[in-house]
Order: sequence, then structure tokens, then C-alpha cells
Amino acid sequence: MFEDALKKMDARHDDVVSYFLKIHNKEYFVNDLIGEKISIKWSGQVICSCGKIMESFYRANFCYPCFWDSPLASQSIFKPELCTAHLDIEERNLEWEKKFQIAPHYVYLANSSGIKVGITRGSQGVIRWMDQGASQAIILAEVPNRRFSGDIEVAIKKYVSDKTNWRKMLSGEPLSVDLISFKNELKNYIPEELKQYVTKDDTVTEIKYPVLKYPEKVKSVKLEKIPEITGILKGIKGQYLLLDENRVFNVRSHEGFIVDFQVEKQKIQNELF
Repeated sequence: MFEDALKKMDARHDDVVSYFLKIHNKEYFVNDLIGEKISIKWSGQVICSCGKIMESFYRANFCYPCFWDSPLASQSIFKPELCTAHLDIEERNLEWEKKFQIAPHYVYLANSSGIKVGITRGSQGVIRWMDQGASQAIILAEVPNRRFSGDIEVAIKKYVSDKTNWRKMLSGEPLSVDLISFKNELKNYIPEELKQYVTKDDTVTEIKYPVLKYPEKVKSVKLEKIPEITGILKGIKGQYLLLDENRVFNVRSHEGFIVDFQVEKQKIQNELF
């Protein structure tokens, strides 16, 4: 059943982001599907990360026991400033939490729907920025554990948002900004004991997305309300498929949904980007 469940698209940072979707034991190069008619039909079932098949799910696609017991659904996943593994204090599973939390993390600034601050594991880097639909990004600090990244983020988000306005992000490309200047300004608000982790590297990563046409008025579609979604793929940004009729479909928020994914080839060829 895992082979038929949606998972977030893999993204590769090329001149234009390359997207790959693995489903039904097949890998699709999603960029090549732009201009084609695609269909996503939900079976009515969701599979939890523990392997349990659900007719309905509790929250965030977790079954009830996992939502309350799994370290993958703990509060510190959503609020890294609550992490305690570096203090040898267990939240739900200390062994797992040490592996996840006591590892290099980045605090970054990104331009997606405007300037935002965020954090990511050091192993993720540009993947995180592409998943969020950022057009520019710069690393602000590199820290040895997740808790420190959360503490820096809490301090910085008093001055810039820590959220992406997904509707604005999907409405077009944001204006280019001087991220180096923002970094130099915002690093002053980092707690003194954490300023040592500010990076000297001022490299700005520029990211372009494969979009034929942005929606004029964003309309989110979800499988819970529309079990079969069919339309012409107009582009991809972040983890969103941009469809005709101003519709957008968030692949990541549907992870675990068991679906039938089909592509209907169109005769009309489009020149992209």
C-alpha cells in the first residue's frame, strides 16, 4: 500500500527546479507533465507512518495512537524551542530525539511571500527552501542542535515572519530583495550566547520554478472534499501542483493518501519558462 500512497515530491536544484513524484512503483519527472492532463483519485484510505490503514485520520495524517505517542508528532517537531534532547531529557523517545535533535541545523532567511525566518537540518539545506517555494535564501546561522536553532528563530520572528503566506507565494514571483542586508540587520537580535553561530558565508541561493502560468485567484483543492481531482498541470512551486481554473493542490499535506495517479497526454505542446 505504501507504493500507492502520495509522498512529497523530490526536488533538485537545477536552473529550474526539477520535481520527481514516486508512486505505483514508477517515478514521474513532473516538469514534463506541465501542459498535460493529470488525475488524482483518492481511494478513501490514508496510511499512517506506522503502517496502519485508516478510513479516516486523526490529525496531520497520523492515526490516533501515533499522534499522541510518536516522536514524529511531538510538540518539539512544531516548536523546536521546546527541544530537550541536548539536556538528556526525554519528550517521547530519547534515543530517536537525540538522533534528530542533536545534529547541525541551519537558521535561514528566505524570500517566498516576503522575508521569513526558518530552520532546517543541515542535511536538508536547499531542499527545505524549494519545498517552501522560496525564490531566494541565505543561511543566517549554523548551530549544533535543534534547540539552539529554535531559540534563534524565536528571537528573530519578533521582527520578520516565521510563516509563508502560501496564497501570495503561489500568486507569482516575489520581488528580489537584498538578503545580505537583512542578515546583517537581523543578526543583531540573536541572543548574545548564540551570536557565535552566525555564519560568515553570505551566499544567496536563487531558485526558479517550472511554472507556465500562475493562478489569478488561488483556490486550494483537497481530496477530503473532492475525492477525484482532474485538470491541466500549469506549473509546480514548493510542494504545490498548479492546475487550471486557478486551482492548487498541496502534495505534502496529502502524504499518506492512497490514490490512483494518472496522466493523459495532450496533443498541444507548450513552450515552458
